[in-house]
Amino acid sequence: MTIPKTIDDITPEWLSDTLGRSVTQVTKEPVGVGVGLVGQLFRLRMEGDGEPSTVIAKLAAPTEEGRFVATVLNMYGREVGFYTELSPRTSIAHPVCYFAAHDPATQDTVLLLEDVSVRGRGGDQVAGCSLVEARPAIRTLARLHACFWDDPSLASSSFLLRLADDPYPAAVAMAYEMAWPRVQEFFGDMIDERVRDFGDGYAKLIPAMFAKLCDGPLVLSHSDWRLDNLFFTDDDVIAVDWQLIDRSVGPRDLSYHVSQSVNIDHPAGYEHAFDTYVSDLDELGVEVDPTWAWEMYRYGTMLGFVYPVIATGALTIEDPRHVELTRALFRRSLAALDALDAFALAL
Repeated sequence: MTIPKTIDDITPEWLSDTLGRSVTQVTKEPVGVGVGLVGQLFRLRMEGDGEPSTVIAKLAAPTEEGRFVATVLNMYGREVGFYTELSPRTSIAHPVCYFAAHDPATQDTVLLLEDVSVRGRGGDQVAGCSLVEARPAIRTLARLHACFWDDPSLASSSFLLRLADDPYPAAVAMAYEMAWPRVQEFFGDMIDERVRDFGDGYAKLIPAMFAKLCDGPLVLSHSDWRLDNLFFTDDDVIAVDWQLIDRSVGPRDLSYHVSQSVNIDHPAGYEHAFDTYVSDLDELGVEVDPTWAWEMYRYGTMLGFVYPVIATGALTIEDPRHVELTRALFRRSLAALDALDAFALAL
Protein backbone atom coordinates (compact mmCIF):
# COMPACT_ATOMS: atom_id res chain seq x y z
CA MET A 1 0.00 0.00 0.00
CA THR A 2 1.41 3.37 -1.06
CA ILE A 3 1.78 5.86 1.78
CA PRO A 4 0.48 9.31 0.75
CA LYS A 5 2.95 12.17 1.06
CA THR A 6 0.38 14.98 0.90
CA ILE A 7 -3.34 15.30 1.34
CA ASP A 8 -3.72 15.39 -2.46
CA ASP A 9 -2.53 11.78 -2.54
CA ILE A 10 -5.55 10.70 -0.47
CA THR A 11 -8.09 10.03 -3.19
CA PRO A 12 -11.40 8.15 -3.15
CA GLU A 13 -9.58 5.28 -4.84
CA TRP A 14 -6.83 5.17 -2.21
CA LEU A 15 -9.41 5.28 0.59
CA SER A 16 -11.44 2.52 -1.04
CA ASP A 17 -8.40 0.25 -1.28
CA THR A 18 -7.21 1.10 2.23
CA LEU A 19 -10.53 0.81 4.04
CA GLY A 20 -11.88 -2.05 1.99
CA ARG A 21 -15.10 -0.27 1.06
CA SER A 22 -16.38 1.95 -1.69
CA VAL A 23 -15.55 5.64 -1.28
CA THR A 24 -16.91 7.69 -4.18
CA GLN A 25 -16.04 11.19 -3.00
CA VAL A 26 -13.98 12.79 -0.22
CA THR A 27 -13.97 16.33 1.17
CA LYS A 28 -10.83 17.41 3.06
CA GLU A 29 -10.55 20.16 5.64
CA PRO A 30 -7.46 21.05 7.70
CA VAL A 31 -7.71 20.79 11.48
CA GLY A 32 -5.30 21.01 14.38
CA VAL A 33 -3.57 24.24 13.39
CA GLY A 34 -1.31 25.35 16.24
CA VAL A 35 1.38 24.02 18.55
CA GLY A 36 2.24 20.37 18.92
CA LEU A 37 1.77 18.75 15.52
CA VAL A 38 4.78 18.11 13.29
CA GLY A 39 2.82 17.10 10.23
CA GLN A 40 -0.50 17.47 8.46
CA LEU A 41 -3.92 16.85 9.99
CA PHE A 42 -7.19 16.75 8.04
CA ARG A 43 -10.79 15.77 8.57
CA LEU A 44 -12.03 13.61 5.70
CA ARG A 45 -15.74 13.49 4.93
CA MET A 46 -16.43 10.48 2.74
CA GLU A 47 -19.34 9.51 0.54
CA GLY A 48 -20.00 5.95 -0.52
CA ASP A 49 -20.65 2.70 1.30
CA GLY A 50 -19.90 1.88 4.91
CA GLU A 51 -19.01 3.71 8.09
CA PRO A 52 -17.58 5.87 9.48
CA SER A 53 -18.38 8.72 7.14
CA THR A 54 -15.74 10.94 8.77
CA VAL A 55 -12.15 10.16 9.76
CA ILE A 56 -9.06 12.12 10.73
CA ALA A 57 -6.05 11.71 8.44
CA LYS A 58 -2.64 12.35 9.96
CA LEU A 59 0.33 12.64 7.59
CA ALA A 60 4.01 13.46 7.89
CA ALA A 61 5.09 17.01 7.19
CA PRO A 62 5.28 17.66 3.43
CA THR A 63 8.87 19.01 3.44
CA GLU A 64 12.18 17.67 4.75
CA GLU A 65 12.56 20.80 6.90
CA GLY A 66 9.18 20.18 8.48
CA ARG A 67 10.03 16.54 9.14
CA PHE A 68 13.39 17.22 10.77
CA VAL A 69 12.34 17.20 14.44
CA ALA A 70 9.86 14.39 13.94
CA THR A 71 12.53 12.31 12.23
CA VAL A 72 15.18 12.90 14.88
CA LEU A 73 12.74 12.00 17.65
CA ASN A 74 10.99 9.22 15.67
CA MET A 75 7.65 10.85 16.38
CA TYR A 76 5.91 9.17 13.45
CA GLY A 77 7.28 5.75 14.33
CA ARG A 78 6.25 6.15 17.94
CA GLU A 79 2.65 6.99 17.14
CA VAL A 80 2.23 4.25 14.56
CA GLY A 81 3.84 1.87 17.05
CA PHE A 82 1.34 2.87 19.69
CA TYR A 83 -1.66 2.21 17.48
CA THR A 84 -0.36 -1.03 15.97
CA GLU A 85 1.21 -2.59 19.09
CA LEU A 86 0.26 -0.90 22.35
CA SER A 87 -3.25 0.48 21.96
CA PRO A 88 -4.92 -2.93 22.45
CA ARG A 89 -3.27 -3.12 25.87
CA THR A 90 -4.12 0.45 26.83
CA SER A 91 -7.02 0.64 29.24
CA ILE A 92 -8.04 4.23 28.54
CA ALA A 93 -10.06 5.66 25.67
CA HIS A 94 -8.22 6.70 22.51
CA PRO A 95 -9.21 7.07 18.86
CA VAL A 96 -9.99 3.95 16.90
CA CYS A 97 -7.27 3.47 14.29
CA TYR A 98 -8.57 2.31 10.91
CA PHE A 99 -5.18 2.25 9.20
CA ALA A 100 -1.56 3.04 10.11
CA ALA A 101 1.63 2.86 8.08
CA HIS A 102 5.14 4.26 8.50
CA ASP A 103 8.23 3.98 6.31
CA PRO A 104 11.36 4.48 8.48
CA ALA A 105 13.50 5.12 5.41
CA THR A 106 11.45 7.98 3.96
CA GLN A 107 9.46 8.92 7.11
CA ASP A 108 6.30 8.84 5.00
CA THR A 109 3.46 8.18 7.43
CA VAL A 110 -0.31 7.95 7.42
CA LEU A 111 -2.86 7.33 10.14
CA LEU A 112 -6.61 7.15 9.61
CA LEU A 113 -8.18 7.75 12.98
CA GLU A 114 -11.60 8.06 14.54
CA ASP A 115 -12.90 11.64 14.65
CA VAL A 116 -13.38 11.80 18.42
CA SER A 117 -14.76 15.34 18.25
CA VAL A 118 -18.17 13.76 17.57
CA ARG A 119 -17.95 11.95 20.92
CA GLY A 120 -16.34 14.50 23.20
CA ARG A 121 -15.62 18.14 23.88
CA GLY A 122 -12.04 19.20 23.25
CA GLY A 123 -10.07 21.00 25.95
CA ASP A 124 -8.68 24.51 25.52
CA GLN A 125 -5.17 24.89 26.87
CA VAL A 126 -5.14 28.65 26.42
CA ALA A 127 -8.04 29.03 28.84
CA GLY A 128 -6.82 26.18 31.03
CA CYS A 129 -9.00 24.46 33.59
CA SER A 130 -9.56 24.37 37.33
CA LEU A 131 -8.43 21.54 39.58
CA VAL A 132 -12.00 20.32 39.76
CA GLU A 133 -12.22 20.28 35.97
CA ALA A 134 -8.86 18.49 35.80
CA ARG A 135 -10.09 15.64 37.98
CA PRO A 136 -11.20 13.34 35.11
CA ALA A 137 -7.91 13.88 33.27
CA ILE A 138 -5.86 12.98 36.37
CA ARG A 139 -7.97 9.88 37.01
CA THR A 140 -7.55 8.77 33.40
CA LEU A 141 -3.81 9.38 33.54
CA ALA A 142 -3.54 7.16 36.62
CA ARG A 143 -5.44 4.43 34.74
CA LEU A 144 -3.01 4.67 31.82
CA HIS A 145 0.00 4.39 34.12
CA ALA A 146 -1.50 1.59 36.21
CA CYS A 147 -1.91 -0.73 33.24
CA PHE A 148 1.80 -0.39 32.35
CA TRP A 149 3.34 0.21 35.78
CA ASP A 150 6.88 -1.22 35.91
CA ASP A 151 6.02 -3.42 32.91
CA PRO A 152 9.27 -4.95 31.57
CA SER A 153 7.61 -5.92 28.28
CA LEU A 154 7.59 -2.26 27.21
CA ALA A 155 11.35 -2.49 26.66
CA SER A 156 10.76 -4.95 23.82
CA SER A 157 9.10 -2.27 21.68
CA SER A 158 11.98 -0.81 19.67
CA PHE A 159 10.17 2.48 19.07
CA LEU A 160 9.55 3.05 22.80
CA LEU A 161 12.80 4.38 24.25
CA ARG A 162 13.36 5.71 27.74
CA LEU A 163 13.25 9.47 28.11
CA ALA A 164 16.96 9.36 28.99
CA ASP A 165 18.00 7.39 25.90
CA ASP A 166 19.70 8.93 22.89
CA PRO A 167 18.83 10.96 20.93
CA TYR A 168 16.29 12.62 23.24
CA PRO A 169 18.50 14.58 25.70
CA ALA A 170 20.81 16.05 23.07
CA ALA A 171 17.99 16.84 20.65
CA VAL A 172 15.90 18.59 23.30
CA ALA A 173 18.90 20.53 24.59
CA MET A 174 19.68 21.74 21.08
CA ALA A 175 16.08 22.83 20.47
CA TYR A 176 16.03 24.57 23.84
CA GLU A 177 19.21 26.56 23.21
CA MET A 178 17.86 27.76 19.89
CA ALA A 179 14.56 28.85 21.46
CA TRP A 180 15.61 30.44 24.77
CA PRO A 181 16.70 33.81 23.25
CA ARG A 182 13.31 34.07 21.54
CA VAL A 183 11.49 33.51 24.83
CA GLN A 184 13.36 36.44 26.35
CA GLU A 185 12.37 38.54 23.36
CA PHE A 186 8.66 37.68 23.49
CA PHE A 187 8.05 37.23 27.21
CA GLY A 188 10.65 39.44 28.88
CA ASP A 189 7.98 40.89 31.16
CA MET A 190 7.77 37.51 32.94
CA ILE A 191 11.52 36.96 33.26
CA ASP A 192 13.18 38.22 36.43
CA GLU A 193 16.79 37.57 37.42
CA ARG A 194 16.05 34.16 38.95
CA VAL A 195 14.21 32.97 35.85
CA ARG A 196 16.93 34.30 33.56
CA ASP A 197 19.68 32.55 35.52
CA PHE A 198 17.66 29.34 35.53
CA GLY A 199 16.97 29.60 31.81
CA ASP A 200 20.57 30.42 30.93
CA GLY A 201 21.84 27.24 32.61
CA TYR A 202 18.91 24.97 31.78
CA ALA A 203 20.28 23.17 28.71
CA LYS A 204 23.20 21.77 30.71
CA LEU A 205 20.74 20.22 33.18
CA ILE A 206 18.75 18.27 30.60
CA PRO A 207 20.75 14.99 30.46
CA ALA A 208 20.77 14.56 34.24
CA MET A 209 17.14 15.65 34.51
CA PHE A 210 16.04 13.09 31.92
CA ALA A 211 18.04 10.41 33.72
CA LYS A 212 16.42 11.34 37.04
CA LEU A 213 12.96 10.92 35.48
CA CYS A 214 13.89 7.35 34.52
CA ASP A 215 14.94 6.49 38.09
CA GLY A 216 12.18 4.24 39.34
CA PRO A 217 9.28 2.18 38.03
CA LEU A 218 8.71 3.15 34.39
CA VAL A 219 5.37 3.39 32.63
CA LEU A 220 4.06 4.09 29.16
CA SER A 221 4.26 7.86 29.33
CA HIS A 222 1.98 9.81 27.02
CA SER A 223 4.40 12.76 27.41
CA ASP A 224 1.97 15.33 26.01
CA TRP A 225 -0.95 15.07 28.43
CA ARG A 226 -2.38 18.54 27.94
CA LEU A 227 -5.85 19.93 27.42
CA ASP A 228 -5.49 20.36 23.66
CA ASN A 229 -4.91 16.59 23.40
CA LEU A 230 -7.88 15.54 25.55
CA PHE A 231 -11.55 15.17 24.66
CA PHE A 232 -14.09 15.02 27.49
CA THR A 233 -17.29 12.98 27.37
CA ASP A 234 -19.91 12.67 30.11
CA ASP A 235 -18.09 9.71 31.65
CA ASP A 236 -14.65 9.46 30.08
CA VAL A 237 -11.57 11.22 28.71
CA ILE A 238 -10.27 10.38 25.24
CA ALA A 239 -6.55 10.96 24.69
CA VAL A 240 -5.15 11.81 21.25
CA ASP A 241 -1.69 12.58 19.83
CA TRP A 242 0.58 9.71 20.87
CA GLN A 243 3.63 10.98 18.95
CA LEU A 244 5.81 11.57 22.02
CA ILE A 245 5.31 8.38 24.02
CA ASP A 246 8.30 7.05 25.92
CA ARG A 247 9.20 5.11 29.05
CA SER A 248 9.64 7.30 32.12
CA VAL A 249 8.24 7.69 35.62
CA GLY A 250 4.52 8.30 35.99
CA PRO A 251 4.60 11.52 38.05
CA ARG A 252 6.39 13.18 35.12
CA ASP A 253 3.14 13.07 33.09
CA LEU A 254 1.18 14.42 36.04
CA SER A 255 3.51 17.37 36.57
CA TYR A 256 3.35 18.20 32.87
CA HIS A 257 -0.44 18.29 32.93
CA VAL A 258 -0.65 20.32 36.11
CA SER A 259 2.06 22.82 35.20
CA GLN A 260 0.91 23.36 31.61
CA SER A 261 -2.90 23.09 31.63
CA VAL A 262 -4.31 23.73 35.10
CA ASN A 263 -4.96 27.14 36.62
CA ILE A 264 -3.91 26.89 40.26
CA ASP A 265 -4.41 29.86 42.56
CA HIS A 266 -2.75 28.51 45.72
CA PRO A 267 0.36 26.35 46.27
CA ALA A 268 -1.79 23.77 48.06
CA GLY A 269 -3.43 23.03 44.74
CA TYR A 270 -0.26 21.37 43.44
CA GLU A 271 -0.21 19.07 46.46
CA HIS A 272 -3.90 18.30 46.01
CA ALA A 273 -3.36 17.23 42.39
CA PHE A 274 -0.46 15.01 43.47
CA ASP A 275 -2.43 13.42 46.33
CA THR A 276 -5.32 12.75 43.96
CA TYR A 277 -3.07 10.94 41.48
CA VAL A 278 -1.38 8.80 44.16
CA SER A 279 -4.77 7.94 45.65
CA ASP A 280 -6.08 6.92 42.24
CA LEU A 281 -3.07 4.66 41.69
CA ASP A 282 -3.65 3.06 45.09
CA GLU A 283 -7.27 2.32 44.20
CA LEU A 284 -6.03 0.70 41.00
CA GLY A 285 -3.72 -1.60 42.96
CA VAL A 286 -0.45 0.30 42.45
CA GLU A 287 1.46 1.01 45.65
CA VAL A 288 3.65 4.08 45.33
CA ASP A 289 6.35 5.39 47.65
CA PRO A 290 4.96 8.91 48.24
CA THR A 291 8.39 10.38 48.98
CA TRP A 292 9.80 9.10 45.69
CA ALA A 293 6.69 10.14 43.78
CA TRP A 294 6.78 13.67 45.20
CA GLU A 295 10.43 14.02 44.23
CA MET A 296 9.65 12.85 40.67
CA TYR A 297 6.69 15.26 40.54
CA ARG A 298 8.99 18.17 41.36
CA TYR A 299 11.62 17.08 38.83
CA GLY A 300 8.85 16.71 36.28
CA THR A 301 7.87 20.29 36.98
CA MET A 302 11.48 21.32 36.39
CA LEU A 303 11.38 19.47 33.07
CA GLY A 304 8.10 21.21 32.20
CA PHE A 305 9.93 24.49 31.68
CA VAL A 306 11.32 23.18 28.39
CA TYR A 307 7.93 22.89 26.68
CA PRO A 308 6.84 26.53 26.51
CA VAL A 309 10.40 27.50 25.62
CA ILE A 310 10.59 25.15 22.63
CA ALA A 311 7.05 26.07 21.62
CA THR A 312 8.03 29.73 21.64
CA GLY A 313 10.99 28.91 19.43
CA ALA A 314 8.50 27.89 16.76
CA LEU A 315 6.32 30.94 17.38
CA THR A 316 4.64 32.64 14.45
CA ILE A 317 3.16 36.01 15.30
CA GLU A 318 0.70 35.50 12.46
CA ASP A 319 -1.07 32.89 14.61
CA PRO A 320 -2.66 34.74 17.58
CA ARG A 321 -3.56 31.52 19.38
CA HIS A 322 0.04 30.32 19.21
CA VAL A 323 1.17 33.49 20.99
CA GLU A 324 -1.59 33.21 23.61
CA LEU A 325 -0.86 29.54 24.18
CA THR A 326 2.88 29.87 24.65
CA ARG A 327 2.37 32.81 27.03
CA ALA A 328 -0.13 30.79 29.08
CA LEU A 329 2.21 27.78 29.22
CA PHE A 330 5.17 29.90 30.28
CA ARG A 331 3.16 31.66 32.98
CA ARG A 332 1.81 28.40 34.43
CA SER A 333 5.22 26.75 34.28
CA LEU A 334 6.86 29.57 36.24
CA ALA A 335 4.10 29.48 38.84
CA ALA A 336 4.55 25.74 39.34
CA LEU A 337 8.34 26.02 39.58
CA ASP A 338 7.94 28.65 42.27
CA ALA A 339 5.24 26.83 44.25
CA LEU A 340 7.13 23.52 44.26
CA ASP A 341 10.55 25.11 44.82
CA ALA A 342 11.76 23.39 41.67
CA PHE A 343 14.09 26.09 40.32
CA ALA A 344 17.18 24.71 42.02
CA LEU A 345 16.71 20.97 42.45
CA ALA A 346 20.00 19.09 42.77
CA LEU A 347 21.06 16.99 39.81
